[in-house]
Amino acid sequence: MRIRTARRRTAVLALLAAVFSLVVAGLAAQSPEATPTATEILDRARGAWQGDSFHAVVSLEVTLAGQTKVHVLEVWTLGSDYALLRVLEPKDDAGSGYLQIGDKLWYYSPLAGGSIELPSMAIGDTLFGSGPSIEDLALGTLSEDYDVTAEAIEGGYLLTLVPHPDAPVVYGKLELTVTSDYAIERIVTYDQRGGVLRTATFSEVVEVDGQKLPTRIVVEDASGNRTIQRIANAEYNLNLDPSFFTLERLEGAE
Repeated sequence: MRIRTARRRTAVLALLAAVFSLVVAGLAAQSPEATPTATEILDRARGAWQGDSFHAVVSLEVTLAGQTKVHVLEVWTLGSDYALLRVLEPKDDAGSGYLQIGDKLWYYSPLAGGSIELPSMAIGDTLFGSGPSIEDLALGTLSEDYDVTAEAIEGGYLLTLVPHPDAPVVYGKLELTVTSDYAIERIVTYDQRGGVLRTATFSEVVEVDGQKLPTRIVVEDASGNRTIQRIANAEYNLNLDPSFFTLERLEGAE
């Protein structure tokens, strides 16, 4: 009887050891997915936010020095290198717009009668004196011009993005909060001295073509100015190529 009991114990222990080995192997196989690197987190957040291509109508309710004005733009993007922004409202500015190709940027106004090339740094400037920049509106804020570090926080990750020395970026750094499924919740922009320039808070997430898109973004700057950005009629993964982004199209000739 004792021999049978000992054999049973030995068999049970062997079974438990086998199960334990399988569990450990399974956890080891899953660990890279459970702990993505900072670069992987940024890439996934960028993919969830930007997509391959994008089109939408964006309204901006800009409160500057106590005065509120509404701007409406139509936006097309292709990756991080191509963007076309056309102003729809107010009426006095309708038809004007911006074209970005790589680090180059042009502005067009029907009143000026032609396009003007702007310094590449203008891509990161606020568009109407406050609120988002051209880069933000083109969903290009999370470009590859940054070195990134990450830490796990409750419900997601906190990323710190520091621009490369030669990057056409005026910021000192960005702090980006994303959820565990890589949806953006907050971006804090700092100047070169470490002061907060502006804070953008993302909400009202909808799913568009498999992408999770925050459709309401509130931007507040250090001066107390505030912009409420709303994204409507959003489309991802359009049939666009670089030939769409031309000065002729910017000027309404196509």
